[in-house]
Amino acid sequence: MSRIPDTYWTIREELALFGGACLLGLPVGLLFDVLRVFRRCVRHPDWAAAVEDALWLVLTALLLLCYASACAKGVFRAYYAAGAFLGFVLYEVTLGNPAVRLLTVVIRAVCTPFRLLWKGVTRICTKMRASFVQSAKIIPAGKENTQKRLQRPGKKVYNKVR
Repeated sequence: MSRIPDTYWTIREELALFGGACLLGLPVGLLFDVLRVFRRCVRHPDWAAAVEDALWLVLTALLLLCYASACAKGVFRAYYAAGAFLGFVLYEVTLGNPAVRLLTVVIRAVCTPFRLLWKGVTRICTKMRASFVQSAKIIPAGKENTQKRLQRPGKKVYNKVR
């Protein structure tokens, strides 16, 4: 009688692994929602969003790899990815959109005082910069006047040691 290798499971075990993969869609969806809230609250260029998406895909792949290593004896099957995708879609349809709306409102309410403070600091820095630029333009004119007042324009008389 031939022995069945350890990589084969019963239908019950396969269904349990598929259900676990579906539950794996929950942290994938949560991570995606964190990125969505971040994009709504912080403006950044398109290339940064592409980098965030690539990072999300890499982390999702790592989660699937860890799941296969920990729960499925290192064997990866395509239905793990399908189950994780199904779990992700179910999360986004049911809890994802309301959670993102709520988190966006909360984060914007918390960040509004800091944004106003930052605008005030920016205005002060802009005014100070304009003042420094203006004084930097005056300095060369003052240097010319000083040179004209010296007895010998090329030599500094006031530094002479007696």
